[in-house]
Amino acid sequence: MKFFDTNILVYVADIRDPQKQRIAEDLVTTALGTDGFLISEQVLNEFSSIALSKLKISKDAIKEYLKFFRGIATVTFPDHVAERGLDIAERYQMQFYDSLLLATAEANGCSEFISEDLNDGQIYCGMKIVNPFKA
Repeated sequence: MKFFDTNILVYVADIRDPQKQRIAEDLVTTALGTDGFLISEQVLNEFSSIALSKLKISKDAIKEYLKFFRGIATVTFPDHVAERGLDIAERYQMQFYDSLLLATAEANGCSEFISEDLNDGQIYCGMKIVNPFKA
């Protein structure tokens, strides 16, 4: 299964960059046609924060996006991943919240982590990083 990082959901809602929006929408559509995709409650929280502060989306619209994402994705509530997240952050010298997402994806058996924030093609915790927005 694929784990979608927050930026994929943000681009679905971001009308300021039509090319990235189309790519994100295609990712979601393709994932739904195969084995689906996984997100965590952390991803939804981060999406809400970015949608409110950077995208200036109304709270009501954000609630609709959350309902939409919960309806199409498998949502996991990370449990007992903080320690693993700390280990990953130290090993790969990365931000803690990124490492928590990797720990959550790893705990759920994901094979790919879809994100523009990590190194495309690199393997973290046995998962391949895929950046769908690379040039």
